[in-house]
Amino acid sequence: MLKKVLLTLLLVLMALAAFWFWPKADTAVMVLDKPQPDAIAEPQQKAVVQTAEPVQMDQYQQEELQQSFSLLSQAYAAELSYPSYSRPLTSADHQLLNPNHFDTVALPLEGGASASLILPKYRFSYPEAVVFKLVMAGLSPQNVKAELRQQQNGKVLAQADLTAGADTTEWAHQFDATENWEGAMELVVLFEAQGKTQQLQTGLDYSYPVATITGIGSSSSRGADLVIPVELEVKKAGMYRLRANLFTESKQPLAVLTAEEQLTEGSAKLELRAFKQVLKQQAGPYWLGTFVLELRSAMPGEANRYGDSKEPGFMVDAINFGQLSDEPFVLSDEEKQRLEFLQQMAGGR
Repeated sequence: MLKKVLLTLLLVLMALAAFWFWPKADTAVMVLDKPQPDAIAEPQQKAVVQTAEPVQMDQYQQEELQQSFSLLSQAYAAELSYPSYSRPLTSADHQLLNPNHFDTVALPLEGGASASLILPKYRFSYPEAVVFKLVMAGLSPQNVKAELRQQQNGKVLAQADLTAGADTTEWAHQFDATENWEGAMELVVLFEAQGKTQQLQTGLDYSYPVATITGIGSSSSRGADLVIPVELEVKKAGMYRLRANLFTESKQPLAVLTAEEQLTEGSAKLELRAFKQVLKQQAGPYWLGTFVLELRSAMPGEANRYGDSKEPGFMVDAINFGQLSDEPFVLSDEEKQRLEFLQQMAGGR
């Protein structure tokens, strides 16, 4: 939600800048940073410089802008109730609970017919096979083919003719991986129907794991935080970010936890911390899962790479809840300045 708040803030600031600095339509503005070619050729001709006056906002526009900043400040203040490394998680947070979700690609056809391309997830790790299926409704296609291509150069990595299942409405297949599969890919399915060649296409990501989560250590308390050490085997050194979801023992969502650290090759640990307030008086045991382990790119234009986990999740030992302190989360100076700015703008000052 913080990203949405910051994006909205950016849009509001751009609108504010447009209000105050955009020149009037009938005003010609010339910036004299250095002598202009025409002025050098004809020194007797004088350049006329006009200064654009700021566009004044009426009372209604000012009230609208103040209301926008008021909403932004309230949303940002709510975000700052918890540290960035430990945020509350609910069953309504679909994207956080399903970070590797694949949105089905559907193609509507004539006469109410349709074709859909379905994958179990978006991101795959070696040695997983790329599993998919084509589901048809309202027609019987012919010559169904599939190709897996490298997105960057269009190189075909695998291809196959697909055959229908027993009910002739599904064409399922899997492409077995090789160790050199890496990066963004495209899955393309082609078939003939209604006298035309039809095509469905979708993107996916494949990676050779740069690190693997092998387990977790014993949890402990540190101030107001429950500390969970995550054990990894790192194959490629670099700046890693780990995001994981913490649940109750019965799999009720509690918090999304994030940690970032520079890791070297070999055995390593990343500490996830759960702030006391997100635990909702639940002393555990807990279940930690839904891992997203990411090696951040070292230079612009370089894609991030991903790791995997030996298991889908791990049990976290129960703790003595009373050992966690009640100290509140303290804002950083930067966070305070942002909040004060939004509150000042909301007040029209």
